[in-house]
Amino acid sequence: MGKNVFDKSFKREEILKRLREYASDDAEPYSGRLFTISYEAGVKELKEIAYEALKLFLDKNMLDFTEFPSVIRMEKDVIDIAISLMNGDEEVAGTYTFGGTESVFLAVKAARDKFIVDRGFITIPEIVMPVTAHPCYDKAAEYMGLRVKRVRINNETYQADPEEINEAVTENTALIVGSAPNWPFGTIDPIKDLAEIAREKNIWLHVDACVGGFVLPFMRRIGEDIPDFDFSIDGVSSISLDPHKYAYSSLGASIVLFRRKFYKMFSQFSNLKWPGYPIVNPAILSSRSEGPLAATWAVLHFLGEEGYVNLARKIVDARNKILDGLRELGYIVLGKPSVILAFTSNKINLFRLCDEMARRGWLFLAQRGISEMSIPPSVHLTITPIHEKVVDGMLRDLRESTSILLNLPSTEVESIIESLGLIMSLIAPKEIDIPSLSKMLKEMEKYMNIYGPKILEAFGLDKGLPKEMALINQVLNSLPPEIAELLVNYIVIELFSKGV
Repeated sequence: MGKNVFDKSFKREEILKRLREYASDDAEPYSGRLFTISYEAGVKELKEIAYEALKLFLDKNMLDFTEFPSVIRMEKDVIDIAISLMNGDEEVAGTYTFGGTESVFLAVKAARDKFIVDRGFITIPEIVMPVTAHPCYDKAAEYMGLRVKRVRINNETYQADPEEINEAVTENTALIVGSAPNWPFGTIDPIKDLAEIAREKNIWLHVDACVGGFVLPFMRRIGEDIPDFDFSIDGVSSISLDPHKYAYSSLGASIVLFRRKFYKMFSQFSNLKWPGYPIVNPAILSSRSEGPLAATWAVLHFLGEEGYVNLARKIVDARNKILDGLRELGYIVLGKPSVILAFTSNKINLFRLCDEMARRGWLFLAQRGISEMSIPPSVHLTITPIHEKVVDGMLRDLRESTSILLNLPSTEVESIIESLGLIMSLIAPKEIDIPSLSKMLKEMEKYMNIYGPKILEAFGLDKGLPKEMALINQVLNSLPPEIAELLVNYIVIELFSKGV
């Protein structure tokens, strides 16, 4: 058993000192140097008002809205704003959740339950979606017993391909998914075409606007060419959108909207079968702090439409500068970006580029490709308003990093990893059934006990998170996904067990 850190109480100063030590290696979200999962407006007063609202309601529990009716008032205001942005009518109903994944779970549950009720018997419902749809749909399917079909995208536009979606739909399809925009490339799927399929075949269509819901409408108002993706399209059944992204609220803020109030019935949980209080949970979580909801309400009303339009303008300016810089350096931009863009290269190792930029303090996100779908490895950049202030410095460092890597030959290790990936892809089963998965897990447990520590040491993970991730990213990119997933699961368990 490890050292007992709970045997005495700490004084306030010691607690804060320890917390600062724990955070010493954390990235700084407000620096403007993160191009990954940080959504920073660069407005100091906005943060202050959000934190004040968060603290004011932190200890109030959304579980019992009869004790805290402020939950109902604030959630209605926030939902009404979202409905307005998504061009919904008085029939649209929504739920505030603690994240995009929770919103998606509610949409998937509603679609699944409606499908089963309409069919009149239980089968295994399917989700059909482009390969660019977020993995939270796979996660929801794993939790709720659905089957997922990921299909090819259009390799020129990097959008969903309606023909591929249509071909994959069967009588067991309960849900089609489109994104506005998708996370890997920032392209907006052709929602009108997907809605036509959904209407024709009477299938639920969910639009994942977790990224774009609170920014695409404002980009349209400054002249950006943003296609329709919301309830203005007949056939859209539900939409998810996250205030903790481009509404710039504190983390733990998402919304799911349903075209009809009755659709929301399928997403809720109620139980009066026990002797305790009546349980009605609109969201998945029961006890939830009201703080994030209050922060969301405060930020939305602090910025207002004019504030969001101004911030959208900063995003577009920064994005356009970055696009010009990337093309000047010879990078290939994938599809038509929105607030997210992705680029690739056939001349340099993109994983090493991310490491080179990290040495200069810039955090990019490396993305694995899918060779069998002709999707190359790429680098993902999430553009936020604060990047307008730092874009020139970032492009200067990108130019230097690119010049260095163009003159570096491929290493022997890279070639070995590439060959290993090719061999593994040939011997790995194309589809994993239960017997194959069982055998793989048993083999994994045996070999990880023997070789696991050596793998951690080879990656430099035995001492914590390494500063350079190129080797790890390249290995994960080269391995078949089923094997790579087992490997990263093992690594994450070990990291959290060691506390490093």
